[in-house]
Amino acid sequence: MNRKIIIVFILILINSFLNAQDIHFSQYYASPMTVNPAYTGMFNGTYRVGANYRNQWASVSVPYKTFAAYADYGLLHRPFNKYFIGTGFSMVNDVAGDGDLATTKLTGNGAFHYALDGAKNYYLSIGLQASYIQKKIDWNKLYFHSQWSDVDFDQNISNFESGYLPSFHYFDFQLGALYSFTANNIIGGYVSTSVSHASRHADSFYGDNFKLGGRSQLSAGFNVNATKALTLYPSFYFQNQKNASEFLAGAMASFKISPDDNESNKIYFGTYIRLKDAWYPVAGYEFSNIRVLLNYDINYSELQPASSGRGALELSIQYIGNFGSPPKGIIDMPCPRF
Repeated sequence: MNRKIIIVFILILINSFLNAQDIHFSQYYASPMTVNPAYTGMFNGTYRVGANYRNQWASVSVPYKTFAAYADYGLLHRPFNKYFIGTGFSMVNDVAGDGDLATTKLTGNGAFHYALDGAKNYYLSIGLQASYIQKKIDWNKLYFHSQWSDVDFDQNISNFESGYLPSFHYFDFQLGALYSFTANNIIGGYVSTSVSHASRHADSFYGDNFKLGGRSQLSAGFNVNATKALTLYPSFYFQNQKNASEFLAGAMASFKISPDDNESNKIYFGTYIRLKDAWYPVAGYEFSNIRVLLNYDINYSELQPASSGRGALELSIQYIGNFGSPPKGIIDMPCPRF
């Protein structure tokens, strides 16, 4: 019985690989370019560079490994301008499962940010992302039902598969909008929405007309300066694609070690949950505008007996720099001043 369960599980994994799932991070607040192109250039500084790494399901199967890197820049920050422009690029590489299903995504991003008031405390932003996506798979590493020899899988037996492609590529687009504000010295926040796969391109290794479903995203969060040293960051993230959806929510807190020091020197801690899947504690440290966050997903879904609760390890690093003074009224997104 256990062997049959394992076989069914492997076939389910193969099916999920071939139908390709979108890349995502638990630290949605630390992965701006994969969430919404309207975040491009919207941060408390002149330029920003960052990277994300995720290693998932190492305890169950061949792990899913995802790496992302990005850089963006704010243009036309001038005292009398009620607008500015953000431009940037990103790269994502994801490798999943026995077949080494690899997805590489290269993007160019642009955003327009307009201040709704003279003090530049309220902004409306729109963004566009254009992507080149390549997918490839090693068919020789996959197992098919025709290769089952009543005892085990035998890859020397023909899989009787034909007409498949080792790789394919296409272009895609993402649109996004963002409303952000700094109400006063105590509270600020944002509401973000975006739609991915606007081109609805075919996505199949068999050349079929299987089209990617549009993926919509809605997220929001606040920053609350509880004291001179302590800041709270509650937020949520929801996305939906065809019949699949994901909801994440939680809160982070930062504590400034030297409240009277202008140099950034903070520790971060918090907890989040991915509904019906996992919860994950987060911890991090920031110094001299370099922020590092680490989390570990603890799985509690129906896969928990196989995973023993071990889900994913995720790491993010980000640096924000300035050419001169930081722009007025801009809050670091997607978590303000975070």
